Amino acid sequence: MTHRRLATALAALGFVAALAAAGAALAVTVDNLEGLEAHFGRYAPGGDCSRQPRIAVERAGMTFEVGGKTEKATRMEWAVSYGGNFYEGITQWVFPFGSEGNFPILMAFNDGEKKGVLGIAPHDEGWQGGPPLSPRNKALVDGSPYAKCK
Repeated sequence: MTHRRLATALAALGFVAALAAAGAALAVTVDNLEGLEAHFGRYAPGGDCSRQPRIAVERAGMTFEVGGKTEKATRMEWAVSYGGNFYEGITQWVFPFGSEGNFPILMAFNDGEKKGVLGIAPHDEGWQGGPPLSPRNKALVDGSPYAKCK
């Protein structure tokens, strides 16, 4: 293979790899949680709704109760292919806050492939050398894992 053909082949391979990587991280902006009905309900650390943070998940979105304050998220990013092109597990991922590629936390329904477990982890905040978690997001991460209220 000539040098020029090899360079062309490598460039094409790089382009295909970039497309595959972009497809693996596809997220869709949603104005409601239609399609995630299995996760509707109230969540708290360990399923104990006397504790905070508490999260209500319903068709219209999510309501977060953190530190005595209530906040609603109605426009979110549903990371429909976060697990990759061939993912067949039960975990579903949502970014409840953020925009324009900056999403501070990631929510994982059926986290760790465990039905009913809601995990919240830092994403674009809270990593070593990066921006710190905001107080709200730190409380949400610290309360994880969550379960539906008993």
